[in-house]
Amino acid sequence: MLRRARCSLQMDLADEIARLGRAIDFPALPRPFGPPLGTAVLRAEPDDFSVIEERGAGFAGQGEHWYVKLRKQGHNTRWVARQLAEFAQLPYKQVSYAGLKDRHAVAEQWFSLHLAGRESPDWAAFSLSGVEVLKVRRHDRKLRQGYLSFNQFNLVLRELQLRSAVDATELEARLEQISGAGVPNYFGPQRFGHSGGNLALVLRPGGWRRLPRDLRGFALSALRGALFNLYLAERVTRGDWNDSLEGEARQTDRARGAAEGDTRVFAPEISAAGPLWGRGRAGSSGAVAALEDTVFGAYPAVTALLEEAGARFARRALRARVGALHWQRSEGVLRLQFALGAGAFATAALHPLLEVRDAAIVENRFEDA
Repeated sequence: MLRRARCSLQMDLADEIARLGRAIDFPALPRPFGPPLGTAVLRAEPDDFSVIEERGAGFAGQGEHWYVKLRKQGHNTRWVARQLAEFAQLPYKQVSYAGLKDRHAVAEQWFSLHLAGRESPDWAAFSLSGVEVLKVRRHDRKLRQGYLSFNQFNLVLRELQLRSAVDATELEARLEQISGAGVPNYFGPQRFGHSGGNLALVLRPGGWRRLPRDLRGFALSALRGALFNLYLAERVTRGDWNDSLEGEARQTDRARGAAEGDTRVFAPEISAAGPLWGRGRAGSSGAVAALEDTVFGAYPAVTALLEEAGARFARRALRARVGALHWQRSEGVLRLQFALGAGAFATAALHPLLEVRDAAIVENRFEDA
């Protein structure tokens, strides 16, 4: 009887995960400003995607934590963190970072190493292909997830083809819309793995409990992200994704790790916030809470799994602001520079503008950052 019940629950979970596929079909997610204006290719060349993590806050100059800023290419963040731990002869858990940076990007980001009672290693001896040490600083606190001011992106989109009726003026007008209104804060394809494989990890024999720790994190994050994308897609379709409705949960988008008053790109604003499912739901009320119930209630097996696995309920802004947006267009090429807050995806910033084919995905080079 128990075995039959477990089989039934697994079937329900498989069915819901299959239905979640529409939340990770990025080209099909609704766009707020009309259809895409054309097509382009991202990451056609290795240097076409670069991101620089801007921390903003200063350093104490003393303490047990050594901060190292690296430039990396061809490696994901977790792998680099493990190499740092091995080099410094530390447990992996004593190496921290503010966020994941894509493997298929030129990325500059900070790591912190907890070296209680020890001096900094000889960083001149740290040799890793595709990785360069840029700065080393000492501080009295560890680097925590999300503790950065913003990420600065530099993208090159190639094979640009505008729809026949679109001219340069309309392209610039759409870019101005994105700069002024922001974009729906969708989780990008990175969160879900190649062909959405991270979603299906919990369907392996033994479920989420048997997954290695890293894979478990990928799976739970993918499920939460897909549910959030569904809710945000509903708000975009309704036309109120950029509004704070009566009874809606709100949060400030001030960067947690930024220096006080760091407004180089963003002045803090209050934004509407949608659910990242887990234990201890709180926040919205009235009609907004009823809408959340409708969207998330269609996935009882997935939401129950998240709660059982210990995910804590949180909220994520429905809007991602796009700061310091600059562009340059030439024959078949569009170059973009812009800033996003912690947790926002560059692919989400491109989504309202163009139908973008990511060469890292097409060539099966793509994985969770």
